[in-house]
Amino acid sequence: MRTRIRAAAVAAAAAMGLVSISAGTASAAPAGTQVPATHRIGTLKEWASGIPTSMHRGTTIGVTMSYIEKSRDVLAPAGFALSLWNFSAPGFKQMRGISATWWNPVHHRWEKASYYESNGLIGLTLPGYSPTVKVASGKVGHVYLHVTFSKSAYTGTWHFEPMVGGYWLLTPKGTYDSNYLGDSRSQYTSVLRP
Repeated sequence: MRTRIRAAAVAAAAAMGLVSISAGTASAAPAGTQVPATHRIGTLKEWASGIPTSMHRGTTIGVTMSYIEKSRDVLAPAGFALSLWNFSAPGFKQMRGISATWWNPVHHRWEKASYYESNGLIGLTLPGYSPTVKVASGKVGHVYLHVTFSKSAYTGTWHFEPMVGGYWLLTPKGTYDSNYLGDSRSQYTSVLRP
């Protein structure tokens, strides 16, 4: 599941010109820029808070997704995602009855999620094709969202995985670094009851 979700996120970001399509790469220079061989230059850790151990249909939860990178560069996220899946739900109906809003840090307002993937992904895209949010190495970034499980959402155990959906790495001089970060994501579960 994790590889499939990451592949879907990378494919979506590649379609927008945010990442290059090469094994292990999650960062890239703008389209048309010549990119040398890439290397892992640091780590990216993603986790969340606010996910209850159980809830009932009709509940809205406030989730804080957090991330920190440690490298020689500055991380400029292009977007974020919350992967959701429930083994009781059919493969491409994971998102039935689920909706989300998020605090867009660029527009400074609550907005609807940018997109949903039927196999279990809530996408949150930052505006533009250039870095708008920048987080220095060792600093924690946050993303706030409200996720609603309506009366039609599938009951059972839900699995949550927060992620930075795509990013740029910027050197201390502000130039693009085509290298990438090794990432580590925490997973959570919550039981949705009728």
